[in-house]
Amino acid sequence: MAEAGQDDARNDATPGENASAPRKSRMTLMIAAGGLVLLLGGAGGAYMFVPQVSQTVQGLLGKKEKPTEQTASAGPTFIDLPEMALTLPNNGHARQMRIRLSLELAKKAADFPPNEILSPRVYDALLTYLRTLHEGELDSGLALDRLRADLYRRLTLVLGPGVVSDVLITGLVLA
Repeated sequence: MAEAGQDDARNDATPGENASAPRKSRMTLMIAAGGLVLLLGGAGGAYMFVPQVSQTVQGLLGKKEKPTEQTASAGPTFIDLPEMALTLPNNGHARQMRIRLSLELAKKAADFPPNEILSPRVYDALLTYLRTLHEGELDSGLALDRLRADLYRRLTLVLGPGVVSDVLITGLVLA
C-alpha cells in the first residue's frame, strides 16, 4: 500500500516541476564546464607568460630547460680603451686632441682574449691614423662618422674580420 501512495504522489506533481529538474542539472553542468575552461586557460596563460611558473612546472616534471644562445649572452660586450692624447699637425699651429674609444665586440668574438684587443699593436695602428688627420678634417658635419668608419677599418685590419662589430667615440676634445 505504501507503494501505491508513492505512485499517487508522483502523478500529482505538475509537468513544469519535472521539466525544471533536467534544466537545473544542465545549467550546473554548463557552469562547471565553463569554470574548468577558465581554469585551464588561466593555467596555460600563466605557463606561457610567467617564467617562474614554467620553470616550476618543468622542475616538477623533471625536465630541465636547455640554455639558448640568447640567454647565455644577455647583451653586447664592450671594451673601453684608455684615453689617447696626441698632437695634430695644423699648418705650423699645433692642435691637441684627446679621444676616448669603446669597442663593441662581435658575438662570436666573446672568447677573444681582451689582452689581444688592448695590445700595443692596436694602439700603434690607431695613433698612426689619428696623427695623419689634417686641419679641417674634424670640423665638418660628417667628421665623426668618417672618423668612426676609418677607426673601424683599421681595427678590422689589425685584429681580423669579425672581432669588432662597432667603434664608439665616448669622448673627443680638440683644443
